[in-house]
Amino acid sequence: MIIAIPQLNYKAGDIQGNSEKIITAIQRAQKEKAELILFPELAVCGAFPQDLLEREEFVYACRLEIEKIATVCTHIAAIIGAPNLNIESGIMYNSAYFIQHGEIVDGVHKNILSDYDIFNESRYFIAGEDNAPIKYKNQNIRILFDEYEAEYIQSSDNFVVLMGMTPFTIDSKQEKEKVLVNLSKKYNKPILAVNHVGGYTSVLFDGNSCVYNSKGQSVMQWNEFSEDFRLIDTRQLDKQPRCPRNIEDRISLIHRALVFGIQDYFQKHGFQKAILGLSGGIDSAVVAALAVEALGANNVMGLLMPSCYSSEHSVQDALALAHNLGMPHETIAIKDIYQQYLNALQPLFQDQPFNVAEENLQARTRGMLVMAMSNKYGYIALNTSNKSEAAVGYGTLYGDLCGSLSVLGDIFKTEVYALAQHINREKILIPENTIQKAPSAELRPNQKDQDSLPEYSELDQILKLYLEENYSQEMLIKTGYAPQIVERIIQMVRRNEYKRAQCPPIIKVTKKAFGYGRKYPY
Repeated sequence: MIIAIPQLNYKAGDIQGNSEKIITAIQRAQKEKAELILFPELAVCGAFPQDLLEREEFVYACRLEIEKIATVCTHIAAIIGAPNLNIESGIMYNSAYFIQHGEIVDGVHKNILSDYDIFNESRYFIAGEDNAPIKYKNQNIRILFDEYEAEYIQSSDNFVVLMGMTPFTIDSKQEKEKVLVNLSKKYNKPILAVNHVGGYTSVLFDGNSCVYNSKGQSVMQWNEFSEDFRLIDTRQLDKQPRCPRNIEDRISLIHRALVFGIQDYFQKHGFQKAILGLSGGIDSAVVAALAVEALGANNVMGLLMPSCYSSEHSVQDALALAHNLGMPHETIAIKDIYQQYLNALQPLFQDQPFNVAEENLQARTRGMLVMAMSNKYGYIALNTSNKSEAAVGYGTLYGDLCGSLSVLGDIFKTEVYALAQHINREKILIPENTIQKAPSAELRPNQKDQDSLPEYSELDQILKLYLEENYSQEMLIKTGYAPQIVERIIQMVRRNEYKRAQCPPIIKVTKKAFGYGRKYPY
């Protein structure tokens, strides 16, 4: 059987736009003589419609669009994912519709709902109770949404379609590969895995649709981070050469994912230009470089806002960065603005010693100026905080934590340095001094991050184990970390949940990012 598998960038809630993409793919597949075309789970409404699924008019619109799509399928059959509301019972399923001869003729409901990590499907759907194969052209097609439904596979099935969406993480490709190899070998069936590609603000889908033959060999791989369209012949799968196995460097993969996340966020929201503060530090430099790559240099504005505590080399580093990237930039010195705040507060502060209040005033002044430029010119503010800082609360609410999208919020500080080196792999874009100097917020004389934080090399190791691997305090101490440091770090993480709850959405690249998938009381 000739099967078309389009890998498309759907948009949450855009039923009509998604339908147009689907119809265009069907028309192309028909012209290329495909007999069947496959689309992933929730293709019609997009991967994360969330509480739009609670609105009956939204779900009805999905059904009407499925019926419209069906009329296009005159010389081809289609399997398409969409919500499916039973009007009489009020029960809604996450379903795959099977379309043939211009109408809906069959379908399959998802049997095991996803209620882990970022998913909360039981909020909207009821699990199906059975799974019969789709019969088409004398073949049995087994449709699965999840590998945990594999028990439904029968010896009479000709091939398996795995249509469940797989969000991107740094490790998702390898994990998916293990699942598909095991399934195909165990059941001796070809596996056709289709996926979304695109961003949903925080959550990314990298595509990576793929086909495995009955021997557990990868014989076709769709592109990463881009739309793609390919045909396969199920009669030739065991004869096709294996795809070369490509294991990408972790930092290189993070780099591509973040650029894609920025680009897709701006495209889907209709934004064109970004703005961020340029401090001369590593975080703002990396975000600027990623934004320029994603949006183009002319679409990224850098705002330098030196204070009385800003070092001359930091200002020069920020200027050199803007020059290297070719991005527009402006400078607003905040010394006088900051002093006016201090003058206004003096009757209340009186003779209290300098502390975090004066430090945060500078950060909030900068945040106010960035947001003022955003409002005036329509720039979208990019947040530059990293995961290490976000974890321990090393940031100022309504100051350096402001912004519409957090680019580095799922990247530890040590990885930010590695990312900077990767960005500089062919040409120096981020000044070497920015990479080599000790990190500092420069909110008081001679300030260094390590004045109040452990060394990032140790901090990041502990945070990774605690946040991503769910190590307990006792387990961390047994691993060899000093008890007083472990206790202090965990206290900082717990104490700052309230702060993270007010931060911008973070582009998720690990299995446990702040925001989606990590919900703690605060």
